[in-house]
Amino acid sequence: MQRSKDMKQIPLMSLNRFEAFSDGVFAIAVTLLVLEIKAPDLSQATSSEAITKLLQIFPHFLSYVTSFIVIGVIWINHHALFHLLKRVDRTTLAINLLLLMCVAFIPYPTALIGEFGALVPVVVFYGLSLAITGLVYNFLWFYVVQQYIVSEELINQKSVRKATIWSLSYPASYLVATGLAFVNTTVSIALYILIPLFYLLPGVIDNQLSKLKDEPIIK
Repeated sequence: MQRSKDMKQIPLMSLNRFEAFSDGVFAIAVTLLVLEIKAPDLSQATSSEAITKLLQIFPHFLSYVTSFIVIGVIWINHHALFHLLKRVDRTTLAINLLLLMCVAFIPYPTALIGEFGALVPVVVFYGLSLAITGLVYNFLWFYVVQQYIVSEELINQKSVRKATIWSLSYPASYLVATGLAFVNTTVSIALYILIPLFYLLPGVIDNQLSKLKDEPIIK
């Protein structure tokens, strides 16, 4: 029994290496977003033509900003989730890889909605991409919480419950916004923009996990 307990304490991967790889994928994903904003040919354009062509870029710029904030929010919460841990196991690595795969895919639907944002299937595809990414993050959240945070009593149960509700509401919001695309794509796109802005504010996950130093453990 003692040997089994000791083996559980041995990290499968250095947390520094785990976070460095994850941060690298996040960084590449946000870099790829801007590559989809193509510079217009203004070599022979008049002032009015230049303004018109620059305005045509606005949908791409808006989708870029939205997706950048989306990825940023996931990165912030990813950091908040793992900054308490000292080790990760193989299952954590596998789920995290799935999350990173979803994050790295975001530039593709971002390019589509920037170019064809008036089409319902494109708006739905974009929303589903963000919702699925949020669901995978929640899968990672639930596993890490049960495997480490709850079992090792890193924070109190009340904080875990609040953080879980906050986390689940993220993909749920995108699913609602995606469904509204069948009614009004403008409303749906507006929600796509507002949702990450809301979660960019100081959130429950980050706030509750950061109370470790100030709160006693409550079972």
